[in-house]
Amino acid sequence: MSEGEVVEQLVQFTNILLVGVSLIFSIVSAYVVALNYFIGTSNVAAKIGSFAFVSLVLGMLVVVMMGAQATQMGLIERLHELDGDGQLTAAGRAVLANAKPEWAGALTGHRYSIDDIVRLCTWAGLVFVYVALAYLTFLHRWTPDAIPVSIEERKR
Repeated sequence: MSEGEVVEQLVQFTNILLVGVSLIFSIVSAYVVALNYFIGTSNVAAKIGSFAFVSLVLGMLVVVMMGAQATQMGLIERLHELDGDGQLTAAGRAVLANAKPEWAGALTGHRYSIDDIVRLCTWAGLVFVYVALAYLTFLHRWTPDAIPVSIEERKR
């Protein structure tokens, strides 16, 4: 695989990551709206079913993102191979710089690359959102009166 193909695939990985994050935002937003109007005041069985469904959807996205992450790591490794052979151009070295650990962690002293930081933020954000959805589904007391919605029969 040439350097140009590797760089193109890494750009595609960035697009996949952004699409995955935007899908997570869309799914979570729709679920919170459903919690406010329907699920939040429903019985426990409906809450469990709804949470299981959103867990399944988010789980599928996690699996896709894990596959994309493994592919991205393989592409970075290919850039290292090309760099070792002296075949890497300035563009390839710039892309490879994102994978070099240059940022020191505040608590651990471990060095992180830009790729590591993006990966950690993505996973931490997903865990936070999942815990927040569990709280909102099972513990929060929903009162769907932000915009009162009721269905009434019209008088004739």
